[in-house]
Amino acid sequence: MLLKGESIKINSKEVLFSVLNSYSQIFFSTSKVLAVSLLIISFFDYGAGISGLISVLIANFLAHILGYNKYYLKSGIYGFNSLLVGLGVGLLFQPSLPLYLLVAVTAVSCFFFTIVFQGILGKYGLPFLSIPFLITIWIVSLSADQLTALNISERGIYTYNELFGLGGHTMVKLYDWLEKLVDSSFIRIYFYSLGAIFFQKGLLAGIIISLGLLYYSRITFALSILGYSVSYLFYNLVGIEFNSLIYTFIGFNYILTAVALGGYYLIPGKTSYLWIIVLLPSVVLFTIGTDQVFRQFHISPYSLPFNMVVLMFLYALKLRERRPADLHETPVQMGNPEKNLYLQSGNMKRFPSRYPVAASLPFFGEWEVSQGHNGEFTHKDAWRNAWDFIITDKDGKQFKGSGDFPEDYFCFGKAITSPFDGTVEELVNTIADNKIGDVDTRNNWGNTIIIKHSNEIYSKLCHLKYHSIEVKEGDRVKQGQLLAKCGNSGRSPYPHLHFQFQSKPYIGSPTIDYPFGHYLLREEKYSFETFSIPQKGQLVANPMKNELLSKALHFIPGQKITGNLEEVSLKTGEIIKKEAFLWEVNTDPYNTSYIESKGEKAFAYLYNNGSLHYFTNFIGEKDNPLFWFFTAFFKVPLGFLPDSRIQDQLPLNFMFGGILKFLQDFFAPVYLFLKADYVLEFKKAGDILSSEGLTMVSSLTKRIAGRETGKYIHTINIKESGHIEIEITNRDTKIRIACRSEQ
Repeated sequence: MLLKGESIKINSKEVLFSVLNSYSQIFFSTSKVLAVSLLIISFFDYGAGISGLISVLIANFLAHILGYNKYYLKSGIYGFNSLLVGLGVGLLFQPSLPLYLLVAVTAVSCFFFTIVFQGILGKYGLPFLSIPFLITIWIVSLSADQLTALNISERGIYTYNELFGLGGHTMVKLYDWLEKLVDSSFIRIYFYSLGAIFFQKGLLAGIIISLGLLYYSRITFALSILGYSVSYLFYNLVGIEFNSLIYTFIGFNYILTAVALGGYYLIPGKTSYLWIIVLLPSVVLFTIGTDQVFRQFHISPYSLPFNMVVLMFLYALKLRERRPADLHETPVQMGNPEKNLYLQSGNMKRFPSRYPVAASLPFFGEWEVSQGHNGEFTHKDAWRNAWDFIITDKDGKQFKGSGDFPEDYFCFGKAITSPFDGTVEELVNTIADNKIGDVDTRNNWGNTIIIKHSNEIYSKLCHLKYHSIEVKEGDRVKQGQLLAKCGNSGRSPYPHLHFQFQSKPYIGSPTIDYPFGHYLLREEKYSFETFSIPQKGQLVANPMKNELLSKALHFIPGQKITGNLEEVSLKTGEIIKKEAFLWEVNTDPYNTSYIESKGEKAFAYLYNNGSLHYFTNFIGEKDNPLFWFFTAFFKVPLGFLPDSRIQDQLPLNFMFGGILKFLQDFFAPVYLFLKADYVLEFKKAGDILSSEGLTMVSSLTKRIAGRETGKYIHTINIKESGHIEIEITNRDTKIRIACRSEQ
């Protein structure tokens, strides 16, 4: 809504993007190449083309002047339903001034239907798909007989005359050549079905759309073939004449369903592909059934079966109590199935949706797992997913002297902390500690604390020291907060901490198989483990937060970062590039933080939970300082121990392109043969409390089928002043980046 005195400012570039994206959004895309292809195809019938363009302009203009979300406006969300209505109405009637008046009215109606259904379905986290188009086009179709000033279109009857008018003898010859070239009914109907999505009836339109899809997304192209093929097979198996689709143009329901569920609203993968195969027969039955009903009213069901099945399935997924590891709804829509998949393949390891509680180890310092899951002595059957922790010395002993008393054990009396934020549900604090070798089977768990972290996840800490618990039932506790001391109460022959996750708030509840969020594992070096299960005999510790590193990677909205880049050839020693840069930290409408490279349209999205810094995504050209900063600090624990390391993988689309990336896209849902491995090592650090400078080295290794094909080494120095220096080397060049915060 405009305020008094506020003028309407229209940016021509934004208008162009909103119009083009309205076309490509029909295929869940924002590809400009696909959009231009569809725009051209719409003018194969000039009446439909003009009507569609008028509708898009009206819908986007209304969204702009009424103050609707600029992101949705630019992405074409507000315009694609009106576009479909414009195309449909433009094909239904002969071109005339009354027709374009009708188009304007239907565009307005469809726009408001779009807003209404966005609000209604958005409350349930569901898309409105093409429901606004369906309602509007049905109203027009049912009113057609009463619109006496408009003439029903006869286009499509005299095909050759229309082709000649469109492109002369050349177009007629092209049409005949295509008709003779594509003589397989299977292939012909596939192209007809693709064209029908855009209200076109010729092979040429379907061929151009298929090429546009192939350019935009190999996964979308493959899904269009999969959806069509499965439905074609089902038609033949149940004895339905598939050729009828040439005349009713309802084959596009299968293609759209496959694209929507296989690669857009779900992360592409073997499971999403399998669900396409399972669901498409239902779409076929919905298509046949609705066609029979709507035929009584002399109208088409259009995309109703696609809308019904997709919305039904997406809504059913939202009612699940458990999230299977291999079926994921798209958390952040990147507008491209490949980008969704490559981003999620890394982020699933960082932010697994099935692990909402990122628990830390419930103690300070380094402890050993004396008994893990499926233990030798206890941890059996329903209680098998638990750990026992002790402290050992360099010789592997857990006590000093003879070990005859609880006080001889290194872990006895040590601080026990909360693994995650939560509420104390139940506790026991009155059971005496045992003598060494003795056990209390009547009070099996000993002194115990149960903490509720979510409705499904509780943690239980047992065998605590007598009268050492410092919280009470109902208290809110924070991650890392002191709770009690390690003891020897209950069924405990020697001091240790028993820890488990469970789904119920009771002492004695069965365990659940749930990992710790982040911890350090000591082997030859310390490695940083993410959402993992410590094993028997492993030495584990919580990372120790480094204030200098935490401050350097603490990015606040409005913060400005300045710096310089210098690129030098390793062969000649010559300076290839030298430039200054300015970055600014901002947040998007979803409160996601990002660093923007001013003037270069590059964005590095980040996440910081106080324990870890992650870069989650990068948008923009790769040949700029911000991208190298992104790769250097891709994943950094804010707490660490010297000589420790962390591993991860960059989304492969950041490091690969060309024919290799093109081929990988086809196989990506099933197998990734391209990988970009990230390793970060802490080479030097002073006393953590002294905030001295520190040095880290991160490497980025490109691999094809496991074979190394390229490597980038980032040597990172963080000064006591907070200034950051990065040196990146590969086979040919050395890049030096120096940056500092202006905050």
